[in-house]
Amino acid sequence: MLMADVLSIFLVVVGLLLALQGLWLLCRSLWPVPVQAAGQIARRRWGKCLVVGVPITLGMILLTVVLAKFAAGAGGQVAAFGVVCAYIFYASAGVAGLSDLVGQGLPSPSDRDRPWLAGIRGGVALELAFLLPILGWFILLPLALILGCGAFTLALRQKAPSASATPLTSPEPPSATPEPEPELAETRR
Repeated sequence: MLMADVLSIFLVVVGLLLALQGLWLLCRSLWPVPVQAAGQIARRRWGKCLVVGVPITLGMILLTVVLAKFAAGAGGQVAAFGVVCAYIFYASAGVAGLSDLVGQGLPSPSDRDRPWLAGIRGGVALELAFLLPILGWFILLPLALILGCGAFTLALRQKAPSASATPLTSPEPPSATPEPEPELAETRR
């Protein structure tokens, strides 16, 4: 194997890992409430997430095989590729919640100001686990996708919280001129 082959494989793997991290951040920013709910559901009921995710994953595999084998020509293969991409995007929304969950287990003082950093730390930890030969490639990565798919499905089926319960913006910064305390104002008179 030439050095160019090794380098190209290495760069493909690094690019894939960076793309996964970007996809998880995109899902976190597009759907913050369901992604956070998916992480909490995955923490409490991971078995149910797997039970819900397995039929969806099997349905995606079956639909992909049917489209690739029996649909007319290249159009069927393109449609099969689209089904796989849609599944990965959908499951990644749940994996984004899972990466937030893992990142919360690795706390940092900067999380208060930038809560998305926990998701990046958790995503890096997940991706490093995915790099393990055999165990990471064929067990951890598919399990994470199945669990993410089930968790996101359960999060979408959950009753939506009220808008006031989960603010999407940061709280108002304190005013530049503080109000004088009542006791100090009375003593100055």
